[in-house]
Amino acid sequence: MNSMPKTTTDANLENVSNVANTDRVLQDHFQKMLSNIRDALALSRKMEKVLEAVHQKMLNRNIASLEVSLEHQVRLLNMLQMNGSLREHYLKQFGFSNDSTGIKQFFSLMKQQPAIAPIEAYQTLEKYWDQLEHSANRCQQVNNANGRLLARLSASTRKIIELSFSGQPIATYDEHGVPVNPLAE
Repeated sequence: MNSMPKTTTDANLENVSNVANTDRVLQDHFQKMLSNIRDALALSRKMEKVLEAVHQKMLNRNIASLEVSLEHQVRLLNMLQMNGSLREHYLKQFGFSNDSTGIKQFFSLMKQQPAIAPIEAYQTLEKYWDQLEHSANRCQQVNNANGRLLARLSASTRKIIELSFSGQPIATYDEHGVPVNPLAE
C-alpha cells in the first residue's frame, strides 16, 4: 500500500502529542520525586528521634530499651537506603547524579517546564529537600555524639572492671563447683 505523506496539520498534531506525552512523563517524575523526598524527610525525622532516644538510653544504661531502639534504628536505616536508591533511580533517568548537584539540576529542569506544576509545588519540593538536608545533618551530629558517648561508656566499664578485680586472687573451683583457695593448700 502507498502511504500518504504527512500533511502539515498531521505533523503539528504529532508534535503536540509528543509534547503532551513529555509533559505527562515530567509531571509523573516530579510527583515521584516530591513523594520520595517527603517520605525521606519523614523517615529522617523519625531517625533523629530514635538517635536522641538512644543517647538518653545509653546515658541511663537502659540496655533492654536500648536494644529495642537500636533495632528500630536499623529498620529506619534500611528504609532510608531504599528511599535513596529509588531517588537515585529517578535522577539517573535524567542523567543526573544522586547528590546535591543532581538534585539541583533536577530542580532546574523542572522549573524550566512551567506546564509541569505550579511554582508553589517547586517551592514545596525545594523546602522539603532543604529540611531533609538539615535533618540528615542533625542525624549525623547525634550519631557522632552517640559514638563518642559509647566510647566513654566502654572505657568507663573497662576501668570499673579493672578496679573491681585488681589484686584479687584468681579463684579455682573443684568438681562440685565449690571455690578452692589455692593459697590454703
